[in-house]
Amino acid sequence: MSKSAKERAAGILRSIPGVEKVAEATRAQQQKVVELERSHESSLSLPVRNLGVSLMAARGACFVVLKTGNFRPPKLPSLYMVEEAGPTGERPAHGDHALQVAGKRYIVVGEEVTGDIEGYPEPVIPLEGSFVIFPDRRSGPRVPCFFLLPPLPFPELESVKDELGIENIISISPSLVSDAYLRGELGFSLSNSLATILVGFDLLAP
Repeated sequence: MSKSAKERAAGILRSIPGVEKVAEATRAQQQKVVELERSHESSLSLPVRNLGVSLMAARGACFVVLKTGNFRPPKLPSLYMVEEAGPTGERPAHGDHALQVAGKRYIVVGEEVTGDIEGYPEPVIPLEGSFVIFPDRRSGPRVPCFFLLPPLPFPELESVKDELGIENIISISPSLVSDAYLRGELGFSLSNSLATILVGFDLLAP
């Protein structure tokens, strides 16, 4: 019998350097993560939204990947500071500095540094070397902004999605609260040298 799309996807995930373990999350576990993330975000002094969590829970499959420090770094920033923007045309998007997630637009006013911090062509305010603020993009002190964790692409599955019969692939980093919950549920090591990411996708109709 040929392997299912889920089984083949799990095999690809396990083959990635830096991956320690892979397990599929149940619907109940995914919903619990949504609840934990909402509770966690409401308890923080700084506003944070992990927008990928609810999107992940809507996917047809979700895998929890336990990774080591040897896992490849993300190709795009995994954390932004943003202002909410209205529909296209309502507010200038500062050139290419608009981020769109699940149909909503955000103006990026800060981001995680993924390359050379000296390479930005505009003024920046560095925060501990791993994050920068773009002061010229801010609309003003009265306009609220918040930290946003967007869903990210997952190239190892994107490159074979047609072969596997999957689509709408995303990955997210859960909060420490959700990370601990999932590790406990799945019997994963709680070592601080490891971390989890969630990888989800939809299955194409046969």
